Amino acid sequence: MALVGKAVRPACHRAYTLAELLVALFVIALLVFVLLPALVPCRNGSSRQIKCGTQVRNIIQAMTIFAQGNRDSYPLPSILDANNAAVSAADPREKDTTNNILSILVFNSSISPELLCSPAETNSSIKVFADYQAASPKAAVRPADALWDPSLRCDFTTGDGHVSCATLMPSGDCTPGVKSRGRLAMWGNTFNATEAVVANRGPLVAGLDRNGEPIHNRNSNTMAIHGGRTTWEGNVGYNDNHVNFETCMNPGEITYRSADGKRKVGTFYYDEPDDAAAVNAYLGIWVRAGSLPQQFKGIHD
Repeated sequence: MALVGKAVRPACHRAYTLAELLVALFVIALLVFVLLPALVPCRNGSSRQIKCGTQVRNIIQAMTIFAQGNRDSYPLPSILDANNAAVSAADPREKDTTNNILSILVFNSSISPELLCSPAETNSSIKVFADYQAASPKAAVRPADALWDPSLRCDFTTGDGHVSCATLMPSGDCTPGVKSRGRLAMWGNTFNATEAVVANRGPLVAGLDRNGEPIHNRNSNTMAIHGGRTTWEGNVGYNDNHVNFETCMNPGEITYRSADGKRKVGTFYYDEPDDAAAVNAYLGIWVRAGSLPQQFKGIHD
C-alpha cells in the first residue's frame, strides 16, 4: 500500500519593517560616530610619519649632494668659515653645531627651513623659521661674505627653535691631509647602511639598564612625536641615503666596538662610556661643539 506524504510548504521569510530598518541605521550611525574620532588620529599620525620621513630623506640627500662637491664631506662650518665671516670663534670647531650645519644647506637652497621642522613636532617652541636670509644675512659677522644665516636657531630651551632633527655628533680629528678620525670618519659619503647621521630628535638618555635598554625621561615631549609617552619612535637617515622608521633607540644593526674589542649594540642618543674610539652612533641637537665629545652640548625636553 503506497504512503502518501503531506506536501511541505516552503519557508516564508518575513520582510523587515520600517521600524526595524530605522533601528539598524541608527545603530550603524552610532558606531560610526563613536569609532571615527579614534580612526582619524591614526590616519593623521601615519600621514605625519610618512611626511616626516620624506623630510629626513631630503635632508640626507642634500648632505650627500653637498659632499659630492666637497671632498665627500658633509657640511663642516669650521672649515667653510675659516675667515670668520659668518660666526666668530676662538676655536673654529666651536662652529660645528647643528644649527650652523643645517643652515648651510638652507643657504645653498638644498633644503627649505620647513624641512627642518617635523610635521609631528610636539614642542610649541619649535617652529618653522620664516625669516631666513639667504643673501647677506644680518646676523653674520660680515654679511656679504657669509655662507649661512646664523640666526637659524636650534636651541629651543632659551626661546624659539627652528630644528626638529638631530644630527650625528661631528667630533674627531679633521686636520687637512690627515685621515678623519672619530665620528668625523662617518661624516660624509661612506655609503654605509648602518651609519645614522640625521634623525628625529631624541630624549635625554641617562644610561642603560641591566638589559641594555635606555633609561630616559618618559614624560618628554620628544616621546610623543611619533611614539607614545613611554616609547621613542622616529625616522632615521643613514649614510647610504635610506631612511628607516625605527621603533626603538637601539636597533640591533647599530653597533660599535667597545674598549675590550667586543661588538655591542649602540643607542642613538647615548654616548656609551666604553666606546673609547668615540665612533658610536651618537645623535643630538648640538648647541655647543668642539673637537672632543666632551666639548659638545645637546638639548632635550
